[in-house]
Amino acid sequence: MYYRLRNDEVATGAAFVRTRFASDREVIAAVFEEFNKDYLKDFVEQIVVVEQLDRKYPKTLEQMDATKKLYLCADETNTEMNTLSFKFKSAGVDASLISKVKSKLNKLDIEGAREGLKDLAVVTENNLEILAAKGVKAEYPSALVATAEKLHFLNERQNELMDDGVKLTAANEKEYKKLRKMVQHIMKAGKIVFAKEKRKDLYSMPKLIMRMRSGNQGGEE
Repeated sequence: MYYRLRNDEVATGAAFVRTRFASDREVIAAVFEEFNKDYLKDFVEQIVVVEQLDRKYPKTLEQMDATKKLYLCADETNTEMNTLSFKFKSAGVDASLISKVKSKLNKLDIEGAREGLKDLAVVTENNLEILAAKGVKAEYPSALVATAEKLHFLNERQNELMDDGVKLTAANEKEYKKLRKMVQHIMKAGKIVFAKEKRKDLYSMPKLIMRMRSGNQGGEE
């Protein structure tokens, strides 16, 4: 899975990284010399550039509504998986696929969750006779497929609004890409330098994105 900061997340994500990078820069620079004081200075300046663009082109109500609907659907589906997992285990059916779907939802890997839900519909259909005794209805496999497609639709709509907004000119888009690339570069270096330490988790792109999208924007864990 490729984790990518959306345009509306780049400045906030970079601000998270700036704090830890400023603290760890000398350690990282001892391994990768390019991460000198000038790199930190350029990074901070690029954050300011993108923050100014964010203020100039704020998220519309439509964008915020699309995000809210997607996150709500993912959360409701995740909760539903807990109930289904209990029924699977009670019926003696392997629930490992449900765990994989929940993991995808937690990471907001919507397309991964979509495929997992469709596979889960097949498993449910194949075991419907024994699952029925635990309260799983005959129409439930179809409902899983419908949920998968709803998540896909909401995800596509959000991506369309967030990343392809007509208000961003080609020149502005370059600024977002530049900062996104700097964030990824720092995260990769930090993960290598602190590979044998718990601190490496602070340089995990998936964990950064999960923390932001779960609403935990208070800084480092």
